[in-house]
Amino acid sequence: MIEEMVSGGKGLYTLNEAAKYARMHPITLVRWFKGDDYCRRVIPLEEVKIISFLDFVQALAIRNLRVHYNIRLQDIRDAVDRASEEHGISHPFAHKHTTFLFEKKIWIQPAGKLLTQISGRGHGQIGLTPIIENFYKDISFDSDTGFAVAYKAFERTYASGSHKIVMNPKLRFGEPILDDSGYTPQALFEAAKTEGSEKAAARNYGVSVDQIKICIEYYDYLSASAN
Repeated sequence: MIEEMVSGGKGLYTLNEAAKYARMHPITLVRWFKGDDYCRRVIPLEEVKIISFLDFVQALAIRNLRVHYNIRLQDIRDAVDRASEEHGISHPFAHKHTTFLFEKKIWIQPAGKLLTQISGRGHGQIGLTPIIENFYKDISFDSDTGFAVAYKAFERTYASGSHKIVMNPKLRFGEPILDDSGYTPQALFEAAKTEGSEKAAARNYGVSVDQIKICIEYYDYLSASAN
């Protein structure tokens, strides 16, 4: 089986934390990873109460499949299971250029092998039709292993320049971090409230006002209606 050879930490999140960062309802994420009376699990969960960064990236991909392409959970579940059982690939949605979507069917292309359908009717057939990769514009991948190593969670451009919030499993167990400041958005968001203004918080923490602004906007974004 392909190993999850991500150098550094794995990133660790409770299901509630992961749901917040993915802008999802916690119950939905619990169903995907653990299952309940309403829905069988979609992704096998290695730990009882936490998920890894690669699990989190898979949840983002599945949310994308559900929200933007209306792919059935049964088809996603089948794809995840077949990727592991038939192709030896764990976390298929967290690996670059491995899973694809074509005509509402999920396909997989392990290194050195042909493209193969792994969801829906006709699974197992070899694909010859050109397809388009549909995920990961905000995901960075390790050049050696191909696994996801960072997620750009939020980005804004101001008059002073562009700033972004990134989740990297090698930093603070994958907690969101602002630029290369070392600060979490939560710390600067709360600083703005405590100090009474964006300018005061920026001065006291040695960051720009725009960096305080993006943290505030990020938390507004996380607080928006979850899917």
